[in-house]
Amino acid sequence: MKKTTQLIIGIIALIVILGSALYLIGDSKPAVTGKSVSQDMTPVKIGYRNHLLFLPAYVAQENNYYAEQGLQVELVSFDSTNQLVEAVLTGDIDAAVGGVNAIVPLTIEGKAPGSLKIFNLGFLTDDFDALLVSADSDIRSVQDLEGKTISSLPGIAAKIWMDMMLDKEGLTGKVNVIQTADSQQLNALSSGNADAIFVLEPLATIGKKKGISRTLVKSPISTYFRTDLIFETSVFSTSFVEKRPETTRKIVAAVDKAILFIDDNPDIARKYYSEFTPVEDSMEDELPVARYTPSYAMDAEEFQDVADLLFDTGLIDEKVGVSAILLK
Repeated sequence: MKKTTQLIIGIIALIVILGSALYLIGDSKPAVTGKSVSQDMTPVKIGYRNHLLFLPAYVAQENNYYAEQGLQVELVSFDSTNQLVEAVLTGDIDAAVGGVNAIVPLTIEGKAPGSLKIFNLGFLTDDFDALLVSADSDIRSVQDLEGKTISSLPGIAAKIWMDMMLDKEGLTGKVNVIQTADSQQLNALSSGNADAIFVLEPLATIGKKKGISRTLVKSPISTYFRTDLIFETSVFSTSFVEKRPETTRKIVAAVDKAILFIDDNPDIARKYYSEFTPVEDSMEDELPVARYTPSYAMDAEEFQDVADLLFDTGLIDEKVGVSAILLK
């Protein structure tokens, strides 16, 4: 067991080194929010990150869906998806809810099968990514980027998506692609260190509202890769599911209810953004709301298509059968 845990942690470390996760890897310690545990409530730690795609974790907390299940939840914020999933695997937290990009659990399943269970899925639609240029830039098309510099998000996935775009535009080797921490992306553009930046929301909206940037390509992922990509997951460790089946059921029920609330009330749900992300209240109405699939509606065949696509394009190293990793 100890060797297996060490292997899994080693795999996560490798993902960090290679940058396989889509989002920024940070060094800050997790921040914990929550109240003291009542004696008649089951204590649970739920991990999330402070960006839009982890909305279900926060909605379930604020709407008391965890409490309705008899759970006293602490929300634990992480700066990196890899750090978040490692905490799930080591038992430091009980689940990660909302926006764990699929590359991480699929990579772990390929290297150490049976380590994780996915209990809902989310879609990365064409509202969440963009290629931006300065508001006053004379760049009007991707072709105008020849001989210039694009700053992408950190990670091999973002680099591959930029390479796909450049290949399809006949610009392979003609554009310099660098990677910049997402917190510095808009600075890279405004300072002139990059001629264009590949970002996730809310950076596109923030750049527009502050007059820093305009959109050159809405969603390079959808334009050059695939639209409506199943790319967000919520995960347990398999050991947690086996040791605490009742608590597992209650967490799933709470998160499923949050997902239904988000799907039925997107205009209300986006009002939570400013509570758990750096988004200002005035920007909430302009931001997208992701679509999620509750546990009982996960489509294994559709998710398998995505896993195969990720393998075929080199985003994951092993071909994975997703039916084994989806929570039954």
